[in-house]
Amino acid sequence: MRTLGLAGKSCLTAALAASATLLMPVTPAAAADWDRSCYSISTPYKGISEVIGKASKTSSGCSDATVSLLRHRWYGWEELDWTPLESGSSMAWWNCTGSGTYTYKTVVGVDYNLASYESAERRITC
Repeated sequence: MRTLGLAGKSCLTAALAASATLLMPVTPAAAADWDRSCYSISTPYKGISEVIGKASKTSSGCSDATVSLLRHRWYGWEELDWTPLESGSSMAWWNCTGSGTYTYKTVVGVDYNLASYESAERRITC
């Protein structure tokens, strides 16, 4: 059996350290901003003739996001409207025409939807 000399051990140690660095999970810089507490999300509600979903940032350090209003159909969730959430608050809305009762929810998508947060669902009749 052959043993490594001092030079061999230091090369092996350096190689192991480099591979450990490569295997460490990489977290995005904005990962701390993905906390749901960064966003206040309202359950959709009915206005005069529209359904509205609102969301806002709770601090200026939170990542920009998108606010979407979704309606549940027989084939799944349908995105009705979306708007950027860059500062303050934003709302997505849909003109409530015709008749029928559907389930709606507000969704906040962060960093190209790598993280998404949903409101409670609400049944609304138009």
